[in-house]
Amino acid sequence: MEKQDTFRVVVLIPAYKPDDRLIQLTRELKEEKLDVLLVDDGGQKPFAPIFEKCRALGAEIAVHAVNQGKGRALKTGLNAALNIWPDLSGVVTADADGQHTLRDILRIIEAMREHPNALVLGSREFTGDVPFKSRWGNRITRFVYALASGVHVSDTQTGLRGLPACAIPAMITIDGERYEYEMNVLLKLRDMKLGVVEVPIETIYIDDNSGSHFNPVRDAIRIYAVIFKYLFSSVTSFAVDYLLYWLCLGVFKLAPLLSYALARLVSSQVNYHLNKHTVFSGRGGKHSMVKYYALAVVQGLLGAGLVQFLPTVLPISAAVVKIPVDLLLFAASYFIQRDFVFDK
Repeated sequence: MEKQDTFRVVVLIPAYKPDDRLIQLTRELKEEKLDVLLVDDGGQKPFAPIFEKCRALGAEIAVHAVNQGKGRALKTGLNAALNIWPDLSGVVTADADGQHTLRDILRIIEAMREHPNALVLGSREFTGDVPFKSRWGNRITRFVYALASGVHVSDTQTGLRGLPACAIPAMITIDGERYEYEMNVLLKLRDMKLGVVEVPIETIYIDDNSGSHFNPVRDAIRIYAVIFKYLFSSVTSFAVDYLLYWLCLGVFKLAPLLSYALARLVSSQVNYHLNKHTVFSGRGGKHSMVKYYALAVVQGLLGAGLVQFLPTVLPISAAVVKIPVDLLLFAASYFIQRDFVFDK
């Protein structure tokens, strides 16, 4: 007897005011014996016949009474998929505008078989005749995303994704109602303990991508928020640290080394709690404080040594030299905290 294939993937397509391309894609997917779930994101009556034709082809349909955005449509679909197919192995998300072909969707599914616990991304090559907004939007977000998360992804904007079943409950709770949701999912990869697998796909733009709602500035700001929160935390801690250092050095006339150590002891507590709960969303677990203070000790010894040594070889006071020293340590500390201290 032939062994039954238990690997089950649902293709989820959110659609707002779709055209006949959605019917064609649904037909192709059903011919491959795939489960298809469409989310009508409030397109109203003029578009109901398109969804009804898809239903007749065998697709399941979830409906929003009013338009709620792509992020909400994806979460509605993911929740419905878990209810309709409780034994599913994963979900492939695809766009309704013709940018994702059957061939590429099948390639994503095959990669999901090989990597059942990873997020699979259908990554486009941004070469040749690529619309300006797409080319530079991807470059901006790719660079800033890598800086903020430590994860390198060649196509941060792709809507063709393979989501493992183990991560879907967490993905349903991620913030974002519109196009920012897909970026928020990437920013939460560490929290979900998901690796990333990229699969090259065909690059297709309809009418020079004029229908795209992607905004590179908006999405870059979403990612920059992680760095801005870290900057705020560090500036606040630095202000506390420098004020205490100045008081110890200038008012109480303590030695630079002792002044540095006392100031850092107080400011490190401020910095730890701000970073843990504001910047890195509570990541790191019960051992994060131990790792943080191991870093703080090394950073403190290095900083104290430099503020003690540099004034002896450079024409600069101990009170002033602390600023460039701490700026250099600030940058190094961000990457260490991101990848080691608060790595869930």
